Amino acid sequence: MGIENIEIWPDHELLSFMQNDDRSAFEKIYNKYWSGLYLSAYNLLRNKHEAEDIVQEIFVQLWLKRHVQEIQNLKSYLHTAVRFQVFKAIRDGKAHEELFEEVERMFNENNSENRIIALDIHNRLDQAIKTLPEKCQQVFVLSRKEQLSNIEISERLGISPKTVENHLTIALRRVRSSMGDVLFFSALFLLNNWK
Repeated sequence: MGIENIEIWPDHELLSFMQNDDRSAFEKIYNKYWSGLYLSAYNLLRNKHEAEDIVQEIFVQLWLKRHVQEIQNLKSYLHTAVRFQVFKAIRDGKAHEELFEEVERMFNENNSENRIIALDIHNRLDQAIKTLPEKCQQVFVLSRKEQLSNIEISERLGISPKTVENHLTIALRRVRSSMGDVLFFSALFLLNNWK
């Protein structure tokens, strides 16, 4: 069976053959999905080598764990694995290049999936803020939601600008730690539309 027949083989059959140690089935899966997964990783990372490494590692793990993994939907599984590895690379500081532009572009696209993601990020941000000490919460909300300056916050709360700065530093560090880098940076972009 030639490479031109890849698309006609159902994924569940390819998976079944692969789980029975059929290397040609694995190669068909690889040839069918590699370019789409690479583009998905590259569009987020904007780093050719990092994207290639991530996709290669996903396929290596797919083959190595072929006897133990139960995959219901191969396409969904592979794309989810790419997203997870990309976000892990970003979180671990391996791929910060153009992260801000990508997050901004993603949320400027007007579609229902991005609106759902944005709502989820808002909810996670709200949860992270609720874990802050009361004064840190107040400072963070006034600074990021209401866009007040440190001087305006100090006047409103009756504390010094230096104390405002300290509370804001603590709040940002804790929220970022709680949410992780990707969600935290995404939330910062979304704060302008925070309801």
